[in-house]
Amino acid sequence: MERLETEFLQDDYVVYKGVGVCRIECIETKSFDGMNSSEYLKLVPLSRNGSSYYVPMSFAGAKIRKPMTREEIHSVIDSVPDTEIQLTRDFRQRKSIIEAILKSDDYSKIIALIKTVYLHTVQCRTSGKKVLVSDENTLRMAENIIYPEFSFVLGIAQEEVADYIGKRLEHA
Repeated sequence: MERLETEFLQDDYVVYKGVGVCRIECIETKSFDGMNSSEYLKLVPLSRNGSSYYVPMSFAGAKIRKPMTREEIHSVIDSVPDTEIQLTRDFRQRKSIIEAILKSDDYSKIIALIKTVYLHTVQCRTSGKKVLVSDENTLRMAENIIYPEFSFVLGIAQEEVADYIGKRLEHA
């Protein structure tokens, strides 16, 4: 197994920001512009069969990280009751808050956002109000950030992650 400068090993599983859990297939020297060549990590996402990404070694540390451990996931979930997300009714401000949270890579805030939006949608449905499409999209985007990694680390199906989080929160 080839040792990588970034402290990652070939065949390691990593989280590539914006993509999710990937396997490091190899290191390749590539010249995408036909003139300059650099070393790249070839990443194969677990969720997208047949696709791969080339990440320059020079940027790997900023875009790639090791997956969380089971203990880190539990710590993140356990911190959610203490994390409160205030969503305003002002659409632009609300959108700005949500985008900042989703880009933050702060899983405690992302899970708190899922909880906040989920409870809001339940409240809307219970009172006969229409659920906003933007809230449904927010839930889907947030779940797509969290669930693949949690599923991978915990060894459960992605469909089971919400229940896992819910049960863990009940006992917190």
